[in-house]
Amino acid sequence: MNLKAQNSKVLVTGASGFIGRSCVRNLASTGCRVIATYRTDPPPPMDGDVEWVKIDMADTAAVGDLLQRQQPSHLLALAWYMGPGNQQSLENFRWIQHSVDLLFSFAEAGGQRVVFCGSCMEYDWSAPVKLREGVTPLVPATEYGAAKAGLSVAFDRMCAALGVSGAWARPFFLYGPGESPKRLAADVIVSLLEGREALCTHGRQKRDFLHVDDVARALVDLLGSDLQGPLNIGSGTAIPLADLITEIARQISAEDLVRLGAREARAGDPPLVEADNTRLCRDLGWSPKFNLETGVADTIAWWRREIVKES
Repeated sequence: MNLKAQNSKVLVTGASGFIGRSCVRNLASTGCRVIATYRTDPPPPMDGDVEWVKIDMADTAAVGDLLQRQQPSHLLALAWYMGPGNQQSLENFRWIQHSVDLLFSFAEAGGQRVVFCGSCMEYDWSAPVKLREGVTPLVPATEYGAAKAGLSVAFDRMCAALGVSGAWARPFFLYGPGESPKRLAADVIVSLLEGREALCTHGRQKRDFLHVDDVARALVDLLGSDLQGPLNIGSGTAIPLADLITEIARQISAEDLVRLGAREARAGDPPLVEADNTRLCRDLGWSPKFNLETGVADTIAWWRREIVKES
C-alpha cells in the first residue's frame, strides 16, 4: 500500500543506522512525511520531507513528548542497543522496556500502524532447515536474540490491547553501503581495495544474505500493508560465505589476496541459517532488486567513494 496515499506521517527510530538510512531514503521517495530520530551520529543529507530529531530513545519522557508533539500515524522502530559487545550485553534487556514504553506512547498519541525490527537471531539455529515464522522454535543463543524474542512474544498481544496494527520483521543477514567495516562483506571489501590480505574462515557456513536496500524496501512495504505478526526478511536461499567473499574478490580482481581458512570459525557455528520467505513473497508481494553480483558491485562502488573521501 502507498504510504503517501494514506497521508502518512512516519516516525523512524534509529534512522541514522545501517538499515535506518536506507529506510528513510525509501520512505522519503514515496512522498510521505518522515520524522527520523538519531542519538549521536549526525544524520546524512536526504531528499524529501524528512525532519531529523536528535533524541535518546531510552529517555521515556522525551520520547513521549516527541510522540505527542508529532503524532505520527506510522512507526518503524529500528532503534536498539548497538554499543560494545551488543550481542551479549545486558543492555539488550533494558531495551525491552524502552520498546514497550515506545509502543504505549505511540498508541497514546493516536498511532495506527507499527513495525518493529526483530532478528533471525531469535530462532533456534541448531537444525539445518529453513527457519519459518510460527513453526521454528524461538531458542536464541545470545542476549540480543533473547531480548528480541521476549519482546516479540508479547508484541501481538500488546498491539491488540492498544488498538494498534502491528507486524514484527525478522531480517536475516545484510550487506551493502554504510555497513560497519568490522562486518564480513565490508571488511573483505576494504581489505582488498587497500591491497591487504582478507583473512577469513573456511567459508563453508551458509547464510541468507540480502542487500540493505532490499531489506529496507521490505520494511517500508510491510509498514504500508495490513499484515500482522512475524515476517521473515530474507532471500530464501542461503549461500556459503565463501561465495560472497570470492564474488567480492572477483569484482575487485584481487582473488590472490583472499585467505580462506586463515581464521578459526566460531565454535558451534551453525552450518546453515536460511529464511523461509514464503510469507514475504506471497503475502507482501516482495521481490529483491539486487542479486549477489549487482549487490556486491553496488557495495564496492560505495566503498571506493568512501576511501577516496578519506584519502
